[in-house]
Amino acid sequence: MDRLRLLPLELPSATNINNNGIVKGKVSFVRRLAIGFVILATLGLLYVPAYHSAQSPFLGLGETPSPAEFIGDTHLVVSLAQLPGWSYNTSRDLCTYIHPENTTSVLDPIGICSPSPYLLIVICSAVANFKARAAIRDTWANKSNLDNIYNSTVKIAFLLGQSDNDTLNNIVAEESHQYNDIIQEKFHDTYNNLTLKSVMILKWVTSSCRQAKYLMKTDDDMFVNIPILMKTLQSTSQSTDTLLGSLICNAKPILDPNNKWYTPKYMYSEKIYPNYLSGTGYVMSLDVAFKLYKTALTTPLLHLEDVYITGVCAKRAKVRPVNHPGFSYVPRKLDPCILKTVITTHKVNVSNMHGIWNKLHNTNLSCGNHAPTDKKSVTLSRNGRNIGYYIVKRRNTNKCV
Repeated sequence: MDRLRLLPLELPSATNINNNGIVKGKVSFVRRLAIGFVILATLGLLYVPAYHSAQSPFLGLGETPSPAEFIGDTHLVVSLAQLPGWSYNTSRDLCTYIHPENTTSVLDPIGICSPSPYLLIVICSAVANFKARAAIRDTWANKSNLDNIYNSTVKIAFLLGQSDNDTLNNIVAEESHQYNDIIQEKFHDTYNNLTLKSVMILKWVTSSCRQAKYLMKTDDDMFVNIPILMKTLQSTSQSTDTLLGSLICNAKPILDPNNKWYTPKYMYSEKIYPNYLSGTGYVMSLDVAFKLYKTALTTPLLHLEDVYITGVCAKRAKVRPVNHPGFSYVPRKLDPCILKTVITTHKVNVSNMHGIWNKLHNTNLSCGNHAPTDKKSVTLSRNGRNIGYYIVKRRNTNKCV
């Protein structure tokens, strides 16, 4: 406010000595008023970010507080592209959302870990993906095969968050009652909450399925070749400190706010991610699940779940992720002679799920001397249509260290 405009337009005459004290009193009052306005304005500017900072653990994950914030001690960000759901002021303390001391499951399979399975496969699925879950139950996770061929030593469950649509949540409850394979937790099921979903897997397994030997995390667009996976695990000489999958090395955070895999500096400030396993499918021994869960509870959340769990948390827990060629995040050729020798196949829709299953169980299938190859010389970049944030040349994954 322009203080000069508040002064009287006419000064008192020199002869009006008796009114001099009154004039001085008015000027003093105006000055105090102007200073008061300045102080109130300053306090208002300080209050907004302080309020959001104090409230952030209690706000919905979609809240986006004021973008004018300090990063570190030296840089003032006037215009910052904030990540939807995880703005600069949103708390990234996992305990705020996971509540490790409480049971938080809305739906919980009864007796799924009794007797304790050798391998528990938990499939991350969206609330509305009913057809994808049905296709998996009909094919590679067929309950009859799991019960008879593996004598209940392999169990599968789907982990979901919650929807804003009560009708969908009610249908999921009916699905759970019918199949007894749904774990539903109390968080909003969105893409940027995938880390919450994966940590919820670790929480549930370490509290409800502690005696399982191995845990596999995968997604509902994946075909998993359980026979090959079981042979791989049973042939290993090491049953602890195991973290297997498709290894990603030297990947760089994407700084383009328009990219689906955008990672702002306030969430991850390093130039390169730690080596990590693709979230499309990875396997860990239960001792590793305990280590990663414990570490996650004291590690600021990063929304990219595979980078966070198998990279950031694994590094802090001194667990080394290891590449296995049977896992792949790159879509494979749908050749049964290829698919019968690998563990995971990515980007499989409902129709292809049934097609792959039928081909693999075709008794007339004969690969003979056919030596199929699934080698794709892929240079990954941020512009890759199916690759996302895997910015790395994977011509020789054995060079990852």
